Amino acid sequence: KLDLAKQHPDCVRIVTADDFDSGVTTVPPNVRGTLKPVTLPFLAKHKVRFVGEIIAVVVAPTRYVAEDIVDLISVEYETLPAYNDVEDAMKSNATLLHEELGSNIYYSDSFSNGDVEKAFAEADLVVSEKIATGRTSAAPIETRGVVASCNWDETLTVWSSTQMPYPLRTYLAFNLGISEQTIRVIAPTVGGGFGQKAHFFAEDFILPWLAKEIRKPIKWTEDRREHLLSTAHAKQCTMYVQIAFKNDGTIVGMKTKNIGDSGAYSVYPWSGLIESVVGNNGSPGAFKVQNVSYETIVAMTNKMATGGYRGVGWSAGCYAREMVLTKGAKLLNLDIVDIYKKNFIRKEEFPYTSATKQTYDSGDYHKVLDTCMEMSGYLDEKKLPRLTADGKLRGIGISFFVEPTNWGSRTAAESGLQGTLHDTSTVEMDPTGKVTVRSGQFSHGQGLKTTLAQVAAETLGVCIEDVVVIDGDTATGAYGMGTFASRSAVIGGGTIIRAATDVRDKLLKIAAHVMEANAADLTIDQGNIFVKGSADRSMTVAEIAYITYFDRFNRPDEDEVEPTLSSTRHYDPPAAYANGSHAVSIELDPDTGKIDVKRIFAVEDCGNMINPKVVDGQMRGGVSQGVGMGLLESLDYDVAGQLKNASFMDFLLPNAMTIPDIECAHVVTPSPGTEGGFKGAGESAMLSIHIALSNAVADALSEYDGKLVPMVTPIGPQQVMDLINNQTLSDGALAAKRI
Repeated sequence: KLDLAKQHPDCVRIVTADDFDSGVTTVPPNVRGTLKPVTLPFLAKHKVRFVGEIIAVVVAPTRYVAEDIVDLISVEYETLPAYNDVEDAMKSNATLLHEELGSNIYYSDSFSNGDVEKAFAEADLVVSEKIATGRTSAAPIETRGVVASCNWDETLTVWSSTQMPYPLRTYLAFNLGISEQTIRVIAPTVGGGFGQKAHFFAEDFILPWLAKEIRKPIKWTEDRREHLLSTAHAKQCTMYVQIAFKNDGTIVGMKTKNIGDSGAYSVYPWSGLIESVVGNNGSPGAFKVQNVSYETIVAMTNKMATGGYRGVGWSAGCYAREMVLTKGAKLLNLDIVDIYKKNFIRKEEFPYTSATKQTYDSGDYHKVLDTCMEMSGYLDEKKLPRLTADGKLRGIGISFFVEPTNWGSRTAAESGLQGTLHDTSTVEMDPTGKVTVRSGQFSHGQGLKTTLAQVAAETLGVCIEDVVVIDGDTATGAYGMGTFASRSAVIGGGTIIRAATDVRDKLLKIAAHVMEANAADLTIDQGNIFVKGSADRSMTVAEIAYITYFDRFNRPDEDEVEPTLSSTRHYDPPAAYANGSHAVSIELDPDTGKIDVKRIFAVEDCGNMINPKVVDGQMRGGVSQGVGMGLLESLDYDVAGQLKNASFMDFLLPNAMTIPDIECAHVVTPSPGTEGGFKGAGESAMLSIHIALSNAVADALSEYDGKLVPMVTPIGPQQVMDLINNQTLSDGALAAKRI
């Protein structure tokens, strides 16, 4: 009922689903394989499927006034069953969230490679467990926000805290039914994204639509409660994993059933299946096991939709596999590092095609693991008694990961998702020798502008101070798919290497003509062009750039070289797989279950590094978020579908007191297929730190029972006490049998 609200003197407009006519298209479905199309409405109509779904929009001069007007709106609801547990929602008698689908399951798939049943039949040990990863949120410091303005010439300017300015422009043109050239999207300085802002939500459409309707600039910013309620959640999967071993620790087979809880919708553009599909495609991990099968199921519950968040798919999928490996190691009286070293793909075996048809390009997994073990003193720590002098239990855990990076079209395909994910960049040198890079990538806290400027400077041979990077504005940049999925340095850097090489080659050709030398005999360093072996014969880049643009008598003929120093290049790279290892030492209080993280070690191989300090920053940030996933973060719903912890008072995040100093190291194996030999680094640090934490807990609890292994994230005090009290030791376990 809107009558009272509309009578408020400051009410500018109230919008409901009834205001959208047939000319406005709802979010198009993201369809892959057997995925049933799911319509994600901009505003709920007749049915609300989760707490936090938008049913109306109030426009007023200030947010305070708008919230007062909201209080005048009344809504009548008929209560429906709320499904919190995804396996309850999958039952045949469950109430349907979307009647048109005929089921709450909207995606299913299966895969098998090798002779899986024979491998399990001949195994010495089969370990089977149910593993559950908690629901979490990226929770960037800056929440989402949109400002939209319809200009006098009918063009639309949209400022958005998005990771994907160009795709957002395309999305708006499609849904508003207007030409893309009439829309300008600007992503100003964005305070963190982590994949969560690489989606398009209802507000991204509604604000521009309203700007055109009311002919005034309009602004919306999300508060923290709205963010935790209504911005993409992540990581929640229920996984049934079986791994078959020989007595010496050789892995001979794997079976995985991954059930994804996508919430009430399939969020655009990545869809709700991204967590489970990507996780299952990576199920073999770093190991030489070819007898692999998996089943993927994605179903809907009455929660906010899930989407991409740093390490999507792999952080949940890796956890499930690795904890079963740890359990197997304990049952075989081995250490997890024995399992790793026995089954790793060896350096000389690259490129290696996994059972799930992912082509790992390069790596030295043994060296990475050995480096982490040496840094952390893993073997020496293992020799110490678990019980400390003050009654605490010490533990050390280690983990390993491999991850697909530089998400172009081929990486996406290898991970089970189809899409075109190329990028472009333009590199231009002006008459003064200064360089402007227009990138399709977009920096939102990763130090990306510095990284891309460094790539351009090193390729051209100029000083980094002479390079400016323009990004985040569709009117001034170059078309790109956005910044996400460990792709920016590889794809953005690759386009810049190609474009800058074109400019450098032309610059040298013109300099050779001016200096009466052979281009092959010239080199550029720090903005100066030298004749090799003749230090006294040199000119500055600025001098040659000026001649290129303005001195037609000294430069080559235009038929030979065009008088401009600019190039735009495209890049859609092959897949490149980063890898790394984490180790964590903890102390655990057996009376309370409290875990105190003492030291953290991180080793990563991301190929050739453009800027090691930037990579270290990415590693430390990712580790911190992984500690949150491993120990603290869980978005919890009650039986009525209400989010119980929709504030930072209750949704726990790691802080400076939780995270000790993180010691970083690197092993470099360049990717043979990418420009610059780069691999991605943005997500890797979050992929196994939570595994190392759970392994550290298992090590500490070996004082009680050498077979206790956590099978859930987060692993907090209650979960620790449950393990100690042996109440959930076999919770959800299928079996662990010796044959």
